[in-house]
Amino acid sequence: SSDLFPSHDKVCIYKPFIDGYDQELLICMESGHVKLENQLPPYILYTESEYVYRTAGSFKSSSGVLFFENFLKQIIGDYRFNSIVDVGGNDLSMARLIKGYGCQCTVIDPVCSGIDGEIIDDIYVLGRLIENVDLSVDINRPDLVVCRHSLEHFANPQEVVSQWFQQCHADCLYVVEVPCFDSLLESLRFDAIFHQHYHYFDLSSLKRLIWDCGGEYLTHTYNYQGSCGGALLVAFRKAKSGQPSPPPIDIESRIRYIKSRISLYTQQMEVMSQLLNNLPQPIYGYGAGLMLATLAYHLKTDFSNLVCVLDDDPSKDGMTYENVPVTVQWTTKVAP
Repeated sequence: SSDLFPSHDKVCIYKPFIDGYDQELLICMESGHVKLENQLPPYILYTESEYVYRTAGSFKSSSGVLFFENFLKQIIGDYRFNSIVDVGGNDLSMARLIKGYGCQCTVIDPVCSGIDGEIIDDIYVLGRLIENVDLSVDINRPDLVVCRHSLEHFANPQEVVSQWFQQCHADCLYVVEVPCFDSLLESLRFDAIFHQHYHYFDLSSLKRLIWDCGGEYLTHTYNYQGSCGGALLVAFRKAKSGQPSPPPIDIESRIRYIKSRISLYTQQMEVMSQLLNNLPQPIYGYGAGLMLATLAYHLKTDFSNLVCVLDDDPSKDGMTYENVPVTVQWTTKVAP
């Protein structure tokens, strides 16, 4: 029930071994959409204690929010909305930026469960999964929905987009941003494939999702400085008439290309791993990313040969990882 497309239309293109669980990367033979085979329940992943990522704490994400706003402004001009909804609004960074474009603004995100039902900075907060919110009843029916780096987290994005079309205003504008799988392939960022991102969209597969749900694609742009190798931003709406079906893709060629990039990435990791093992001590890491364990897996190391991982965030000083035996130190506390 969580599949975007029927299971008999998928083939496995990559199956790494992970200590604990096997994971597979699948591709739909009809649409070319790529997704993970196995998923963890969202009620486990997206709690205030477990999901610690916050937009304002990342320079790249903060700059990405401004990029998203500029894309939105190019589409709407001076138009103002009645009811704006930010699905997956995280720490309200995006909502604070765009709330002036409408009369009301709502954030929906389970990581906000501790402030569910509260109004903060004129933003109504619903700390729930989007699937558990009725947008036509629980709030004023939205005429603008923004969804930045959340669609890839949903177990079934087809159900979510269909829910939007059913519950939002008939003329509602939808603007979404997702990590771009084509950019991930080009930049060899396979470390950006991990358990929280179920789906890996490119422009073709996102257009297909919109079409399958009865929507109409409007425009798109790319943020090549975005996270996970680069981001894709797409605007769409519910179609008022039938739309032509998406053009077919050369799926065999697509699979060959993906496999070739995986092979090149594997070689890159092998070379980097040898370099790390042969570097003279002392060795310091820089940047205590939340997904460091994923990179460690691909490098076949636990980074125990590092003195520490340096980070500019003082709040991370002295912290460590549950599955990577290395300590984080604030850069200013380490002598040059």
